[in-house]
Amino acid sequence: SIEAGGGKVLNELGEVLFIYRNDKWDLPKGKIEKGESIEEAAVREVEEETGIENLSIEKSLETTYHIYKHKKKYVLKISYWFQMTSDFKGELLPQLEEGITKVKWLSDVDTKEALKNTYENIKLLFLQSKTL
Repeated sequence: SIEAGGGKVLNELGEVLFIYRNDKWDLPKGKIEKGESIEEAAVREVEEETGIENLSIEKSLETTYHIYKHKKKYVLKISYWFQMTSDFKGELLPQLEEGITKVKWLSDVDTKEALKNTYENIKLLFLQSKTL
């Protein structure tokens, strides 16, 4: 199995940080590297994929599971999610080499719209929260 860490980041206005990749809205996440804690990986990946800074982890969210095929084998990807906050006001920079074309803060209304074009696992992270 592959383990990943990711973040649902909120700013001071309660907007959520989304990335746009493969024609879908998504939340930033990535593989945990050797010697990293899950939390460290989640913060690093969010920073790398979006250009954000000053992240702090508030709490753990659901863990999601996703099975996909790689070289004729099925792989289980386990993603550990954290709610994070940031007061970052700078420019957001999509990590183009990872196929990310947009990074945006989305309001409640925009988030609802984005969730119509996302993955089922991502929707799970919004079911329990006040941001929907």
